[in-house]
Amino acid sequence: MVRSKASWLVLLTSVVFMSFSIACVGRLAVGPLSLILDIPAEGRGSGSISIVNTGDDPIELKVSLHDWWREPPRGELQILPPGTVERSCSSWVRFAPSSLVMSPGDQADLSVEVEVPADVEGDHWALLLVEEVPTPEERAKAEGMASTTRVIVSYAIKILQKDASTENQDLEIRGIELVEQDPLTFSVHIANTGNAHLTTTGTLTVRDIFGETVREFDIKAFPTLPGEERILVVTDETGSTLEPGQYFMIAIVDFGGEYLVQGGLPFEITPPVAEGET
Repeated sequence: MVRSKASWLVLLTSVVFMSFSIACVGRLAVGPLSLILDIPAEGRGSGSISIVNTGDDPIELKVSLHDWWREPPRGELQILPPGTVERSCSSWVRFAPSSLVMSPGDQADLSVEVEVPADVEGDHWALLLVEEVPTPEERAKAEGMASTTRVIVSYAIKILQKDASTENQDLEIRGIELVEQDPLTFSVHIANTGNAHLTTTGTLTVRDIFGETVREFDIKAFPTLPGEERILVVTDETGSTLEPGQYFMIAIVDFGGEYLVQGGLPFEITPPVAEGET
């Protein structure tokens, strides 16, 4: 007897810290995709997530609690067991329901409550994962086929507990490198050294030996968690190349604190090597 195989694809929606965003994929709509709760030590806060079956068939859902992190260097989302990260608030979170069966058009609210213990400072976080469960009929059908693929829609809902009274916002530039001459590309090593979630923007400015600005481009807004390090790759998209010579690049980043952070890199643009030369 040849045992059939079923493959299940998980489609995880992208998540941003926007309080009123609603996402809809396939037959399920969920929102907001994040809860930002201002709760001090020994305080309690709550929120709710709206879930709607927008499809034509009944669906079964399960809800589970996790930690999350952004994997360096590019910051891809990692979903981890609860209690994994140092500043997890998963043990403070209560939610209900943990499972749902929804008919077409049904709407349900997922309630979330966070109770913060005493003697904690700064920001903490966790994540709720809302996942479709394959129906018994779908599982039976998959078992009866040589190979089948079922797309399972999952939503990651970030929970961020903030305490403005004890937040310490701090950020460092730990290194800058010239990655490519053409197109001109730099990497900037950023570290969140405080205890607060940050959203950071900035600019890169390239000056020649006379101090004249020859290039300037933006660092688009990016988030970091306390203790997180990111490698930002910033490319000059103008399409033009710099003349060979000596230059200086200045990176200035604004993380929302009381000061800006600056870093610099002297670098040289060398003439291109002609074909056949070594």
